[in-house]
Amino acid sequence: MIPPILLRPAVASDLDAILALDRATNLAPHWPLSTYADILDIDPGAPSMPRSSRNGSDTTTQRCLFIAENNDSLLGFAVGLLHPAEISRIADLESVVVSANFRRLGIGRSLCLAILDWARSQHATEVILEVRANSDDAIALYSSLGFTLSARRPRYYRDPDDDALLLRLALQ
Repeated sequence: MIPPILLRPAVASDLDAILALDRATNLAPHWPLSTYADILDIDPGAPSMPRSSRNGSDTTTQRCLFIAENNDSLLGFAVGLLHPAEISRIADLESVVVSANFRRLGIGRSLCLAILDWARSQHATEVILEVRANSDDAIALYSSLGFTLSARRPRYYRDPDDDALLLRLALQ
């Protein structure tokens, strides 16, 4: 049975749970706390203190972090990035992480859709992502959302060694 899921932008009080899920998930990005804090534009030493906002300028990289939760338990999270405006606005689906106990329930799809909606709201023209070539479930999810293969990077990943597939989705 699919648990009721609340999807929302992450806040400072979510940092510990995000970091714990990141560390508990084998192929998660394993970014440092400071990276997640930067996405939320907060000082990790004082999580309730927002820094000055960078999210309005066309010359800076913008990022978002959405979480999926149930009864205040983190089930997953996703990170999106909008590259600085140049000729076109390209977004990047940087990471999607779902707790092992809650996979294949639509949570990853919901998180991806939240990132795609955010990218559209930022006037992105396309979304790109990179995925391990042997991540069959992730590739199936991204393909079902309309992503198509644009390139392959041989032996890009380590531990375990794997190629990276670059996927793209044009936004309407």
